[in-house]
Amino acid sequence: MDSETDTPSSESDHPLRPVVAAFQEQYHTYILSDGNRFVLFGDSILQQSFSQNVSFAFGAALTDIYSRRLDVFNRGLSGYNTRQALRAQPLCLPLPEKASMRFLLIMFGANDSCIRNSPGGPEQHVRIEDFTSNLRHMVQHPCVKAHGDDVHIILVTTPPIDERKCLRADQEKYPTLGQTLRRTAANTALYAQAIRDLGEELQIPVLDIHRSMLAHAGHDHLTAPLPGSMDRPTNPTLQSFLTDGLHLSGEGYRLLYGELMTLIEQNWPESMPDRLPLMLPAWDFQPTWKVDGGIQESEWEDGGWSGPLRERGGNPPVGSEREVLVTGQFTEVLKWVKK
Repeated sequence: MDSETDTPSSESDHPLRPVVAAFQEQYHTYILSDGNRFVLFGDSILQQSFSQNVSFAFGAALTDIYSRRLDVFNRGLSGYNTRQALRAQPLCLPLPEKASMRFLLIMFGANDSCIRNSPGGPEQHVRIEDFTSNLRHMVQHPCVKAHGDDVHIILVTTPPIDERKCLRADQEKYPTLGQTLRRTAANTALYAQAIRDLGEELQIPVLDIHRSMLAHAGHDHLTAPLPGSMDRPTNPTLQSFLTDGLHLSGEGYRLLYGELMTLIEQNWPESMPDRLPLMLPAWDFQPTWKVDGGIQESEWEDGGWSGPLRERGGNPPVGSEREVLVTGQFTEVLKWVKK
């Protein structure tokens, strides 16, 4: 304590701090981990999807529209190919006893599709056969199957690239690169097609951002070479979707977001944001806050909040009554149950 002011010298010295910390440890963590999750599992394109350095942030927009309905978790891993991601997957997804998982969006291929033995950093290339196998194992992994059949899995195709922008960005990173391309539009397209084929094989919806971007760029999907190739004139529309030829710009993320919401509406309309219940009742829904006909204020006692919104946690005595949060419509958010 400060002898002159007689006030706590730091937050940790506050007399109630240990009590609050104990409460948070017992209850708060459980509440956070008890939500329905929307997991984004991919490479740097997803890792950067919350960035505020672009005009539109895909991850932030998704978090906003599902606010208080689904918890969006960013598990984008910059630089990872599917070989590395498959090893990391069990550490990236929630355990079913901790949290449920409504959506799993998988987006890889930008690194797998690097040209084999291309100069620059460590080898990222993964053969297309192994790439497909790795994605199949991700979808069928025990850490996904543990959540049952209710997980909505979405495969996202590798976005197209712009070779000119990629070369400039790579030359800045690797000064000795010269004119060697580490990625090509044609090779990237092969990995996008592999994802389409796998989605068809496993009957999993595919968000085809590769085809969507090329369509916006005026490509008919029949003519070669592809937009973004150095064998074609510069395509301003395609370039507008990409910052460095590989990663998405704000407009690229905006298109990805629009395609995702359209896909969800088409395949799982019941999981659209406006059709999911709020995680907690609305502040002005009076029946929630009434106990025996009156409004009861929560009170602090025994290291925790008591009252209508007391959280689940701990081991209540056998036969005791405890108010718990349950999933349901707004009018049935709180119920009394026997524990």
